[in-house]
Amino acid sequence: MPTQYDTTAQKGRLSLSINQDLLDRLEPYKQQVNLSAHAEQLFARMLEELESRAWAERNAESLTAHGRDIAATGLAGAEFDRI
Repeated sequence: MPTQYDTTAQKGRLSLSINQDLLDRLEPYKQQVNLSAHAEQLFARMLEELESRAWAERNAESLTAHGRDIAATGLAGAEFDRI
């Protein structure tokens, strides 16, 4: 599930240091590429990954216990599987 954020929120400024060779190679395409929009998408994906990882760490104990329960008792409703 994608991270939700307010896409209509005011834009903030950020200073980045980018490899000059990369910037030089992007120069001919600057009219075709919206670097701000692409950076925003990258940051949204990065945030989603970081939040997912943090959630998994916060819930690791419960997830492990749930996995042990399933291993011991099986999945609920598995007896109705008619493969």
